[in-house]
Amino acid sequence: MTDFIGPTSEGRPLLKNLVAVPTYRDHPATQPHDIEGLGPDGELIHRVVLGTGGFSLLLFLSSSCNGCIPLWEAAASPERFSLMDGEPLIVVTKGPSSEPVDTIRVLSPPQALTVMSDRAFRDYRVHGPPFFVLVDGASQLIPTEGVAWGPEHVADHVARARRGEGNPDVPRLGEPGDPARGTERQVGTE
Repeated sequence: MTDFIGPTSEGRPLLKNLVAVPTYRDHPATQPHDIEGLGPDGELIHRVVLGTGGFSLLLFLSSSCNGCIPLWEAAASPERFSLMDGEPLIVVTKGPSSEPVDTIRVLSPPQALTVMSDRAFRDYRVHGPPFFVLVDGASQLIPTEGVAWGPEHVADHVARARRGEGNPDVPRLGEPGDPARGTERQVGTE
C-alpha cells in the first residue's frame, strides 16, 4: 500500500517512496547480470545468462501476488512466452527470508528454473512482481523489460524483441496544441 503525505496546496496528495519502473526506452535501462541464489530445495544456483548466445527470460514472481498466478501456471509451458527450444525460462522470487520456501517449491514448475534471490531483484532493479526481463546473452543487453501483465503480454514483448522491434511503443503526449497529441477540447467552453 502506498503511503500518502498530506495534500499539496493544490489539494492533490504527494506519494511517498514513488519509484520509476525500469523499461527499455531508446537505450537499455538495466545492465544484465548472471543469476545467483538458492533453489526451492536449498541448493546454490549460479545461472549464466551472459554470453550464452540466446535469450533468457526472467520472470520476477511472488507466492503472494495475485497477478503472478497466471504467470506461475504458464511457466509450466515456456513456449507460451515465445521462447525457442533451449532458451531458458528462469523464475526469480525474493529470497527465503521474504518468501515461504515450501510454497515456492509447490509453485515451481519443473520446466523452469526457480531461483530465490534478493540480489537478482536488486541487480535488475525490480521493485515488485510481476515483472519480466528478457536478456540477450549474445549481445549482453536487455532488449525488453517491464511489468508482466500476463503470459500473452510477455510473449508479445519476446516476439517483438526477436524481430528486433524492442518494446511496443507507448505513445508519448506532446505539448498542448501539438497535432500529434490528439484532439483537445477546453472544459467549460461548450
